[in-house]
Amino acid sequence: MVLLNTCLCVFSRCLKCWMLTPVLTSKGSHLLSNASAIPPRGDKRRVRQSANRALYEQLDLFRVLDSASIGHVAFNHDGWPQSIPTAIARIDDHLYLHGSRSSRLYQALASGERVCVSVCMVDALIKARSAFHCSMNYRSAVIYGCAESVENADKEALLDRFTEHLIPGTSDDYRAPLAKELKATELVRLPLTDFAVKIRTGDPIDDDEDLELPYWAGIIPMITTAGIPIASGNLPDTVKPSESLLAALQAMSS
Repeated sequence: MVLLNTCLCVFSRCLKCWMLTPVLTSKGSHLLSNASAIPPRGDKRRVRQSANRALYEQLDLFRVLDSASIGHVAFNHDGWPQSIPTAIARIDDHLYLHGSRSSRLYQALASGERVCVSVCMVDALIKARSAFHCSMNYRSAVIYGCAESVENADKEALLDRFTEHLIPGTSDDYRAPLAKELKATELVRLPLTDFAVKIRTGDPIDDDEDLELPYWAGIIPMITTAGIPIASGNLPDTVKPSESLLAALQAMSS
């Protein structure tokens, strides 16, 4: 197991696992059908801009979070708004975050302060016939809540699962954590009950009068994939990546 106190993971989950059924609108934009209940007016979860792209089902949230490695946590500190990126992992029906106990972010999280976590992945750039209508295809989520600190007997196992989410195929490739490492690591979780999801897919939405103009319009896919592992400079040549890691990287890249 590894304890990751900071938080930029180079891997993203394969987009092929994202199961969506788009609906074609009259203007050619693919929007997601959403049969779930829309929050009432004034509710913080209610998406106002392009509300027809909003989703409020927990399964849609899980799909976004399972493809993400980083979330931005917004909170107040000394009277100023803060937004700090950190590693995240959905485990069952909670969002887990972990880092140094001494950081202001994790002190705020462990204290139960109200926070907002946002996640976004860009899947494509959308080139329209006018710059005004250029856009992006994306998957995003916003989660509201108060975190709670995890200090029970499950902490070490949860950290193992957290690390496996970030670097799959490596759960058996670490030394055991030291007691001081576990003590220095703050593990918190947020319930996944108060949230909104917003997704855009499909073509640019050009004005009808622009459709005959001689300017290219379309989708430019943006793909993040795992590369070939590069050994640490102080690693003996006899130590190789595990077969499970290589298999996981291959699956992420296929």
